[in-house]
Parts: sequence; structure tokens; C-alpha cells
Amino acid sequence: MDCNALTDAAIRVRTQDGALRAMSLPGTLTALARNEIASFPALRPHQRHAWHAFLVQLATLALIRAGRDAMPEDEAPWRDLLRALTPDHPDDAPWCLVAPPDRPALLQPPIPGGLKDLKSVVPTPDALDMLVTSKNHDLKSEVMMAAEPDDWLFALVTLQTTEGFLGAGNYGISRMNGGFANRPALSIEPKPGTVSPVRRDVEALVARRRTDAVSSVYAAEGGLGLVWLRPWDGATSLRPDELDPLYIEVCRRVRLVEEGGRIAARAGGSKVPRIVPIPGGVTGDPWAPTVTEKDEVKVLTVDAGGFHYRRMVRLLFQKDGHALPVLARTLSTDAEEGLVILARALTRGQGKTEGLHERRVPVTRTVHGKMRTRVTDDLALAATERVALAGEIQNRVLKPALLALFENGPDQVDYQDKGANARARDLLARFDRAVDATFFDDLWAEFEPDIDPGAVRKEWAHRLVTKVAWPLVAEADAGLSKAVGRRWRALTRAETLFWTGTRNPKTGLFPFFAETKRDDAA
Repeated sequence: MDCNALTDAAIRVRTQDGALRAMSLPGTLTALARNEIASFPALRPHQRHAWHAFLVQLATLALIRAGRDAMPEDEAPWRDLLRALTPDHPDDAPWCLVAPPDRPALLQPPIPGGLKDLKSVVPTPDALDMLVTSKNHDLKSEVMMAAEPDDWLFALVTLQTTEGFLGAGNYGISRMNGGFANRPALSIEPKPGTVSPVRRDVEALVARRRTDAVSSVYAAEGGLGLVWLRPWDGATSLRPDELDPLYIEVCRRVRLVEEGGRIAARAGGSKVPRIVPIPGGVTGDPWAPTVTEKDEVKVLTVDAGGFHYRRMVRLLFQKDGHALPVLARTLSTDAEEGLVILARALTRGQGKTEGLHERRVPVTRTVHGKMRTRVTDDLALAATERVALAGEIQNRVLKPALLALFENGPDQVDYQDKGANARARDLLARFDRAVDATFFDDLWAEFEPDIDPGAVRKEWAHRLVTKVAWPLVAEADAGLSKAVGRRWRALTRAETLFWTGTRNPKTGLFPFFAETKRDDAA
């Protein structure tokens, strides 16, 4: 056996004072309990949530089994707590990266019959990992030839706990809604310097287990937490009622082996998924938001649009059937200032990766107070109204003006003109990105003490029109190749449609722009 995570210092960390050190798994949990770790240098961006969730689930399972409430701040207790999760393996095989194939290894189930069915040879951790790339361009593949043990550990964690369906025999995890979906994460990140995000989440989940009844979907007590402890022949699945609600799953039959003094991997397919699918992927994942559609609850699947401000409004204020996961709610122990709402997802498509999406939304002291007391109706209403206003500016003000330019100033704009719409698309997207960049900072400003909310809202709407939308029209005009005889007509028609749109009594913009003049754009 090789590289025992309980005893070997193989996980590279950068501490809060900037020092680079290597730690064992118990040492890592100890340092996180003390809030001493700033980062994991070998951790790739798309692996961040998988590693965070693994540490939190593992530590929570250990504390619950031991009847403890708080994370210990010494390494020896952590080693004992983790070993208590594998009492049938005094040799620590389940914590080793390399172990005999008929024994469990870290995140690797025992393979009855040995490695003969694992025919795929995987030479590097980045080949084992879950990213699917169509071309070897921006992100190179199979370049980690001098990989360290923690490179393999992070790749294993990401593969086994976040991978989706990838062809026959390659099933994905249970904690998402379908094989081409993803495992999204929405949570609260504490103020830097107060407590580590891992400790915050661990102790919150331990407290919930003390007070909340376990879902009937899972084992009432003593359920399997470390799924890699069970042998897997590829033909049988585990039932949810055999598992602890915070189970750490494995979705692929893979084993690390030592070849020529280096670690490599062997992988093989399976006839069935490791865990019997749960409808909608609703497993109680404490980071996964859900959405109800046609009376069916399912884990949210984040598409290539990522965590756009419209999606974040639906999530944060639980609109249109969306529901927050438990760790995205503020706790009584959270600091009153410095909190961040953190959203993450790696979007996959059929045979491709459609983007790594990560968004951080800082929360002001006032907004935190509303979230803590669950008094957010006024926030939700303001957010909804602002989304509508931004849509009005984009679709009733900016778009008609751009189409008038691109159609050379017709008497009536043709909204179905494919060529004009194609030329306007990028400019409309740029407006949307500008709104997105400061949406929540602008929203929170409306709720600061001793301010006039109406005045703040009006200033925001005028800024979007005069400082964002109108410059896009001017830019389009300056770069446009137009028919000479209609040049000024096109610009005049665009300008007229733009400002008429702001003063349309049928829209929500009218109260803010009824007295606005064109010179306001200067």
C-alpha cells in the first residue's frame, strides 16, 4: 500500500502567512479548524467545490459517528475520528491511494476478481479528471506527467463526486438531475479571518443532524457513509436506504496502481450506476439548490449562461419554484459583515464542457440582517422590479434603436430581420453584462440606512440608459457601413426610437424618464 492519507504529509497547502507546507488529511482538517489554510496550490479551479464538499462531508460524518459537535484543533483526534469510520480496516487501506485491488482504497471500491476488467490505462491525473475538451487548445490534456499524490487525490475526488454520464458503462453521480446535468453549489462563505468555510459548513451540518429527522429515503442510523468501502462488481447498485444522508459516493470503477515507481490509474465500465438513481437527483445535497417544475422537484441544472443576475435573483429569493440549499442560508454564528454568497457549477454538455461558472455576491450588513431574520420580501420585490426594468431598457429602448440603425432607418422596424438581429446580438449582450456586473451592489444600495430608495432606483435606471445603452448606439453608428443617402435618417430614427422608448407610458420606465431630454445622454 502507498500514500496513506492519515499519516503521510502529501497534501500541499499554502498557509495564511504565505508558507507552503505539506500535510496529512488529519493535519489538513486540523489546520482548517484553526483557519490556518489560505489555499491548496495543486487544486485546479473546477475542483474547488468537489474538494470542499469532500472535506465537509468527511469531517461531518466523523463527528456525527463520534457524537461530537465541534471540529477538534489537534491532529491526533482527527486521525482517530477518521479511523473510526473504517473500523474493519486496521491497516488503513481505505485511506491509501494505492492498495491491493481486492481491498478498498481512498475513493476506490474493491474490485472483485482484480484488475482484469479495468482495461483503460490512465497515465495522468488530468486524464482521469472530469473535464471534456473537444480540442487541445486552451486547456491542455495529459500534461501532468510529474504528478504528486495530491494531484491524484484531487482528480479522484472530482471524478467520483461530480462526474456525469459519459457513454455506455460510464455512469455519473446520483447528486444531480440526469447524466448531462451538473452538481451546482450555492452557499454562504464567512468573513475572512473569522472561521474557515469548511468549519462553518461542518458544524452547521452536525447541528442540523442533532435537530432534524433523517429523511426516510436514507438509513435511519448507521448508514454507509464512505461508499468506496463496499466491493463493486459493476453489476449491482446500492439502494439509498443503505446510505447515510451525507454519503460520499464513487461513480466509477477506478484503481490507482504503481507502475515503474509512478502512480497511474486503471479504469473500467459498469453495467449499472453505483447508486440507484433518486428522482430529480434530490439527495439532500446541502449545497444543491432545487427547482420545482410541473410538481416535480429536481436539482437545478446550470446551463452555459451560468449564474446570471436573473438566475441569481430566482435562487436567492426562491422565485419560480427555486429553493435554497441549507448551507446557503445564514447562520446565527455568521458574522454580521463580510459574508459572500458563493455560487459554483461546471456545466457539461453532450461530449463537451460548457464552462466553469463561479460567482461571488458580497452581502452588506443591512442585507445580512434581512436574510438572518428571513425578512426579504422587500428585497425580492426590488430585485424583481430591477430585473424587469433592465429588460425594458434592453428590449424596448436599446434593441429598437440598434435595429433602426442596421436596417438603414425604415419607417417601421422589422423585428424579424435576421441580419439586423444578428448584428445587434453582441451589443445587447454587452448591455446585459454591464447590468450583471454591478446588479447586486446596485440593489443593496437601495436598502442602506438614511437614503431615498426611489432616488437610488432612478439614478440606476438613468445610468443604464445614458451611460451604458446610449453609448452602445453611438458605437454602433460610428462603426456602421451605411447607405450614404440614408446615413442621417438611420441615426435620427434610432435616436427617436431610443428616447421614445424611455418615455413609453406602457412600461415601467415612464416614471423615471417622463421628463428626460435627449441631451441627458451627453
